[in-house]
Amino acid sequence: MEGVTDLCSTASLAREEPLTATASRVARWLLVEHRGAWGPESVPSSRMPLAVSRSLAATAASGNARLLLVRRPAGQPRPEGRWVYAVDSTPGQERVLARHVTVDAELVDLVPPYGGADPSGWEPFDGPLYLVCTHGRHDRCCALRGRPVAKALAVEHPERTWECTHVGGDRFAANLVVLPEGFYLGRIDDVDACRVVRDLAEGTLPAGRVRGRSSLSLPVQAAQQFARAASGRWGTADLAPSAQTTTGADEWTVRLAGPGGPDLEVVVGYDRSAGGTHLLTCDAGEAKPVPVFRQLALRER
Repeated sequence: MEGVTDLCSTASLAREEPLTATASRVARWLLVEHRGAWGPESVPSSRMPLAVSRSLAATAASGNARLLLVRRPAGQPRPEGRWVYAVDSTPGQERVLARHVTVDAELVDLVPPYGGADPSGWEPFDGPLYLVCTHGRHDRCCALRGRPVAKALAVEHPERTWECTHVGGDRFAANLVVLPEGFYLGRIDDVDACRVVRDLAEGTLPAGRVRGRSSLSLPVQAAQQFARAASGRWGTADLAPSAQTTTGADEWTVRLAGPGGPDLEVVVGYDRSAGGTHLLTCDAGEAKPVPVFRQLALRER
C-alpha cells in the first residue's frame, strides 16, 4: 500500500499500542445513508441540506444517539432514497430498526423509536450491520485501510455492509463496528475481514482485534479484555459485567459472570501517560500522552 510508512496506524502498530478499552462510548446510533463525498466532520456534509443535517443532529442528541452517515461501498447498487437505521446497543435491549425515506423532508420530522417510543414506520432488521470507517477527510488511514475491508465484506454481505463516517480511533484502522452489539474491532484487513465476521456470527470474538463494546464503560471493556486473554473465553456472550466498583483513584473492580466458566473479578487501573507521547492522527500537530489500562488483579469468585 503506497504511502503507509507515515500513517498514524502504521506508527501505532509499530509501537504495539494496545487496543484494550479503546471503543468509543455509544449506546444508541442513528445511521443515515448519504451518497457521495463526506466533509471533514461526520455531519454535516456539503451534499446534505443544512436544515436536514441540523435536524438530524438534534434528533440524535435528543435520543442520546450517535449520528453517522453511511454509504454503500463502491460497486454496490445504490437505489433511490435513503436507508435510515435506529440502533440500540444496550445489553439486553439490542436491536436494529430500519426505514426507507424517499424525500429529505422525511428526515426533518424523523422520530427514532428509542426508549420505548412508537416504532410505527420502522421495520426490524434481522442480523448484524457491519460499519467500516472510511472517513478519509477526517484521517487518511480510514480511507486507505477501510475501503478494501468494506469492499471485501460487501462481496459476502452486500445488504449488511456500509462505509461510515468517523467512529473514533483512526490509528487503529481499519476499524469495524458490528451492530447492534456495538463491538469495535481494530486493525482489520481485507484478507481477514470475512473470516472475522463469520466467527462473530458463530459467537466468537477475534483475539487481537477487539477494542471493546461501545455500550460498556471503559473499565469494563478493559476488565473483559484482560479476562479473555487470561481465560481464553472469547465467546461473545462470555464475561458479561455484573458489577463495577470504584476502589481508588483511577482504579476499579469489575465482576464478570459466565456463561463459559467461573465468575471472575478483575481490578484495573488507568495510567494516563503509560503509553508515551505520540501523534495520534495523521495530521496531528502536537504529540499527546496515550493512556492505557493495567490489570492489577484477576481472581475467580
